[in-house]
Amino acid sequence: MKRIATLLAVLMATCALTQAQEQQSPDGTWKFMEITGSNYHGYAFPNDWEVDVTVESQDGRYTPDDTDIAKAEKLIQKNLAYLNRNHENQEGRCPIIDEHIRKYERQYVGFTDVHGYRIIWVNFIWDESLKGKLGRDIVLTEGGCGHYWHIKCNIDTEKVYGLEVNEAGDVKYLPRVKKPGPRISKPKNANNPQRIRKTGIIHTQEEKTF
Repeated sequence: MKRIATLLAVLMATCALTQAQEQQSPDGTWKFMEITGSNYHGYAFPNDWEVDVTVESQDGRYTPDDTDIAKAEKLIQKNLAYLNRNHENQEGRCPIIDEHIRKYERQYVGFTDVHGYRIIWVNFIWDESLKGKLGRDIVLTEGGCGHYWHIKCNIDTEKVYGLEVNEAGDVKYLPRVKKPGPRISKPKNANNPQRIRKTGIIHTQEEKTF
């Protein structure tokens, strides 16, 4: 009897392990690079990560490395006080962003434009409740004033531009338009393989006449 109970326990443990392995996220689903500098910390997202952000004359995406981000941070911190001279959406209890820049966690997304220049879009968030989520996906919000803002930096021309600070009001997290995460191809169905013609019509194995 004890032997049967032991075998059942081993079988149940094996099934549980198999189910846990099947529920694991695909490789690269939470693929990011944590970036730490002398006065900044954030997460860089790879070029295949779907984002709801674009830049002017965009031609593609690229993955910024720590050297690119260090340069972008230096340029932003050098130019931010001037770009923020009007303190838009930073009245009352809203922080003045250039006076508290070390308080913000960052998210970095790299783009390329038609001229071949590399542009880094940087998302700044001062919100303790989000610290554990910022490495998982881009966070876009409305409201919250100077606690949430973003800016662009062309690291080849050294131009910093496109400063946008959230308006005052309650914070609202914006729903994603694109599916978050990298573009992962779905495996083919071995039982009913399909092919797609240039017309976009899907054909079964029997219908294919390529």
